[in-house]
Amino acid sequence: MLYSLITSEIELKLLKKFFLKSSIKAHLRVLKLEFGKYSDVIRVGLNRFEEAGLLNFLWEGNKNVIRTMQQALIV
Repeated sequence: MLYSLITSEIELKLLKKFFLKSSIKAHLRVLKLEFGKYSDVIRVGLNRFEEAGLLNFLWEGNKNVIRTMQQALIV
């Protein structure tokens, strides 16, 4: 299952960012600056993880924030 999720460098970076610390929340713009990649490339990776049930998109005020789903954590 993991091999089908990790198909790019961005997806590997996203896994490291969100699953090494359980309390991480991030916004797409922050991830774009941190990874130095286009937001569309990052969004594709985020959408794949959301479809797999690993990440969740939440609205906080007027921002769409990404965080890990608590059921997906192995901690």
